[in-house]
Amino acid sequence: MRYGIPMKVATKFALAFLACGVMSVLVYSSVAATREAQRTEETVAEDLASLGRTLSTSVMAVWERDGEARALELVEYHDRDESVEARWVWLDAESSDSMGARAGLSVLPSLRRGEQRTWIGIKTDGTRLVYAYVPLLREGKRAAALELSRPLISESRIFWTEVREQLLTSTVVAAFATFLGVALTSLFVSRPLQQVGERARRIAAGDLTERIRIQGSDEVAALAQELNAMFDQLSDARTRAAEEAEKRVAALEQLRHADRLRTVGTLASGIAHELGTPLAVVAMRAKMIATGEVPPEDAAASAQIIATQTDRVTKIVRQLLDFARRRTPKRVDAELCDLAEHTTSLLAALARKRGVNLVVDRKESPVAATIDVAQIEQAVTNLVINAVHAMPNGGTVTLTARREDAAPPVGDAKPRPCAVLEVRDEGEGISAENLERIFEPFFTTKAVGEGTGLGLSVTHGILEDHGGWLNATSELGKGSTFTLYLPV
Repeated sequence: MRYGIPMKVATKFALAFLACGVMSVLVYSSVAATREAQRTEETVAEDLASLGRTLSTSVMAVWERDGEARALELVEYHDRDESVEARWVWLDAESSDSMGARAGLSVLPSLRRGEQRTWIGIKTDGTRLVYAYVPLLREGKRAAALELSRPLISESRIFWTEVREQLLTSTVVAAFATFLGVALTSLFVSRPLQQVGERARRIAAGDLTERIRIQGSDEVAALAQELNAMFDQLSDARTRAAEEAEKRVAALEQLRHADRLRTVGTLASGIAHELGTPLAVVAMRAKMIATGEVPPEDAAASAQIIATQTDRVTKIVRQLLDFARRRTPKRVDAELCDLAEHTTSLLAALARKRGVNLVVDRKESPVAATIDVAQIEQAVTNLVINAVHAMPNGGTVTLTARREDAAPPVGDAKPRPCAVLEVRDEGEGISAENLERIFEPFFTTKAVGEGTGLGLSVTHGILEDHGGWLNATSELGKGSTFTLYLPV
């Protein structure tokens, strides 16, 4: 069963490798961007500090020589640079004052001591700036400082710049590595797995003629080795199953042949009576011809009577021998009513001896089925003999063939067309507790010497071999009905 579009292992590895590569680039770019931002801050801070020291020298000289106003003008002149903002700030002014330092309070004490400081600040719009402070201190003058500031590139901008650079560099490497990975995976994983899968499908289809060639010592080779081991076990199991099936078939055939021979013994007394009458006629006519009691003109008629009775004896003996003979199972198309009439003709003598009438009811059109005639005849014979034994006071056994859609009594199979042969008697019936056990081997309710308990078990097995089943219903004092279902 498929659960979507199949994806090859090599493709999966390639996609996984590509995903790992992208994740690696993103992680590396993030780390690199953070480091780059730190380096940028340090570089900008150092540049501003250097610029501040240079500018402070000029500013201090102008302040001492020309006064404070000229020094402020010099600072404003340098503030014209758009990239760097230069300001004169008083260290005692508030940060909110136009000439107050923008740095935090922690920076001011260091400036008053004459130390240079840098500071990172964030504007209200989120822009980050680097501030460099160079103190401007004169004896007896108001403490001031030179404030230089410059905006920093945003970390996100640095990050995506780094990502683009890394992706550009990594794309070529990733493409080559992916191609190489797909090629190697296909060579060492996909192809061996395809061979293993193809072999598994052939094994599932029953082909046990070829083992998998094992190359290498990796996991795929281990899988192929295990599959070969399963192959050997299945091959051995198939051989054993075939041998056991042959033995089972042979045992069943021997059991059924023994059952046929038992049935022949059951029929012997009735057939002996059937043979007695024609043989007596033959002997009497032969003596009459031999002693001359028959006139010459009637000798031909007596000979014809002898021949007719001899044919009758031959037919009876042939029927008995055909029934008892072991034959190779062979399924052919047969008509069930014809089979029923042939069976009842063989059992007619036994039935008459017990006062039972055998009737084949031909109400419907011919009912054909593909069966082993000898086996089904044996099954019907067992059922009719049981019906005859169930009527010690005589009665009628009726055989009816019909077509019917039916389902097995066990399981949830759907109804299917069946050829049905029904054997109904007017005997004593079977109790409910015995009805559940009648198909068990050696179970019988007959008197000692009348049965072995194998007949219904053999019949049940014959029906199963034909893909059919045997159904039994009975009511004490009213009789039993056995129905054979043969799927067509």
